[in-house]
Amino acid sequence: MSPANLLALGGVVVLALGLFWPRVLHLGTLLYLGAALADALAKGVFSGPAQPALLLGGLLALRGESLLQRPWLAPLRRYLLLLALLLGFFALKALSHPGGAHPLSLSLLHGGAFLVAYLALAVGVGAGVMGALQDLRLRRAPEKALQNAPLWSLRRLERGYLRVGYLAATLGLGSGMAWAWGYFGSPLTLDPKELSAFLGWFLLTLHFLLEERLRGLPRAGLLLLAYALLLFAFLGAPFLGSRHPSRLIF
Repeated sequence: MSPANLLALGGVVVLALGLFWPRVLHLGTLLYLGAALADALAKGVFSGPAQPALLLGGLLALRGESLLQRPWLAPLRRYLLLLALLLGFFALKALSHPGGAHPLSLSLLHGGAFLVAYLALAVGVGAGVMGALQDLRLRRAPEKALQNAPLWSLRRLERGYLRVGYLAATLGLGSGMAWAWGYFGSPLTLDPKELSAFLGWFLLTLHFLLEERLRGLPRAGLLLLAYALLLFAFLGAPFLGSRHPSRLIF
């Protein structure tokens, strides 16, 4: 087992403990980031999907740890930690991937943009879903809403993080399509990774266009579906075969 695998496995174990003992979350973050660094030194920067998964997982765990002083956001913290664990399990599977050959500039621009997008959207979507459900409680059972996070706080988190995530996703998608057009001759195909990423971005666009009209469950459902499609592009599509360099062949 390589050093990257050992560090990633340790990170998964520590973050799982962090669900019940939050004091160890910073250690799990360090193990994830160390695994990403070890893999980068062995294979090159962003040579495969494991490195961005470990970086994203570590940053999500760090963001989750920062919410410890805000107990009313405990559901958001648990959601971020579960996402970090999912990314860790994916990385353990993807670390044996030899890595794809693509320009370093593309890796940094395209991969870096999507890394920011996934991080910001994870927080924004989580806060948006909590806000949509809180809005529903306020209209149906106001007395129960008092036990949850204030709607204004959730809305502020949602709007700020969603805007950053959307802009980063647009940059990542645009740079990837430009590269595909020059390399393959077409910017978009029915490739599962490309199609799911584009559909996720399209649903986010739809959310911003209908933001003032959407409330309650439709708002939460649209956000969840958009992020689920983007996560599938990252974690699921590489196993299905793809023209993208991040495809996983075992």
